[in-house]
Amino acid sequence: MHPLIAMSTLPLAAPVAGTAPQRHSLVSLRRLCWLRWALLAGQALLLVSCESLAGIILPYKPLLFLFAVQMVFNVFTAARLYWHTRHNTMPSDGELMVQMMVDLTALSAILFYTGGATNPFVSFYLPGLAIAAAILPWRLVMTLAAYALACYSMLLLEYIPLDLHNPDNAVNYHLAGMWLNFVASAVMIAFFVARLSNVLRQRDAQLNEARELLLREARVEALNDQAAAVAHEIGTPLATLAVIAGELRADSEDARRSITPVSDYQPDLRTMEQQLELCRSILARLRTDHETLAPQRIDAWLAPFVERWQLRHPQASLQAAAAPEAGEQAVDTARVSQILTIVLDNAARSQQAAGHDHRQGPPLRLAIAREGDALVYRVIDHGHGIPAGLRTRLGEAPVASAHGGQGIGLYLAQSAARQLGGRIAWHDNPEGGTVVELRLPLAAASEPTVATQTDFQP
Repeated sequence: MHPLIAMSTLPLAAPVAGTAPQRHSLVSLRRLCWLRWALLAGQALLLVSCESLAGIILPYKPLLFLFAVQMVFNVFTAARLYWHTRHNTMPSDGELMVQMMVDLTALSAILFYTGGATNPFVSFYLPGLAIAAAILPWRLVMTLAAYALACYSMLLLEYIPLDLHNPDNAVNYHLAGMWLNFVASAVMIAFFVARLSNVLRQRDAQLNEARELLLREARVEALNDQAAAVAHEIGTPLATLAVIAGELRADSEDARRSITPVSDYQPDLRTMEQQLELCRSILARLRTDHETLAPQRIDAWLAPFVERWQLRHPQASLQAAAAPEAGEQAVDTARVSQILTIVLDNAARSQQAAGHDHRQGPPLRLAIAREGDALVYRVIDHGHGIPAGLRTRLGEAPVASAHGGQGIGLYLAQSAARQLGGRIAWHDNPEGGTVVELRLPLAAASEPTVATQTDFQP
């Protein structure tokens, strides 16, 4: 019932600080090292004061030897910790198990010189094994349990009895030791197992989130494959339409044929050619799927982007502006353009459904600003707005809209925003309509990515 026994098992709980040895084993090893230093300080204090306070005569020579061995081993542990930190490596499960086995050996040796199996603190093997079972693979735990069982069995046969000043009080000492053993075991198990349960719950939540993300990405990849197949199939009819439109325009410019009604549709034919050229440029992007696009400053990218978008929606009017601190930032032009194109397409349709076009009503607005460590893109329209119930589902799954869209584009846009570490949110416009906010962290906004998405009509 030596109090020194209680402290000697503390390092066994240290590895629980890491949620998984493969990921947090370096933190576990660091805390194990510091806890062992605290243990050695407590052992030194007890070696000095135990006899005068508890009336127990200790075998100082072997205990001092064990103290020195533990100190040397912890110096070695500190050196291993420095080596792992310098080489950016992680301790393996086996290394952590060896650390715990050394602590079990130290506990067994101290028990051997302080009463063996008759010491009530011999049950301190159990908390250590319980914690080990939670943080180590079961094969290593079984090895550790077999080793602890062998040590316990040996202590049933071989040990040095405690030397008490008053042997008549041995029963009282034993009962007091059992009480202290229960308190210390309860505190250790309740504290560390509660922390471990919390960590496991957090890990389960992270795994569920990662599983949902993988499912969303799988659906996005399926949509991308479908979009690529459709784009391939429409290549031939688009080329045919381009030839027909060119011939019609040539006929309308021919003086001998100018009297035909076709000349009345010349602006529309030019618009058809522009749209077809835009479709061909979109198809051309499929050939650059594996090419990395360099980041581009917002102030240099914004005007060409607006011009290209206006070609898609000649009936709409778009005003775009970037704040000076945002204009100097670089963006991933591939994904940011894709996200904003989808959002602006939906805003144009919503505003058109409300009866607004470039000849009447307010224009669409795109405002870009820097807020802290994020770039914020706000698309403001004056359409009918989005119902609150529908707004919570946008971007999470394809959702049919009131103006004929299926929500697939917004689903793709939200997925692309999440891949960049950001998110799209929908808010009410106080003047009527919707404010769509794309918020991206600066690091993700400027990181070049591979253009793997294709333009998809919502």
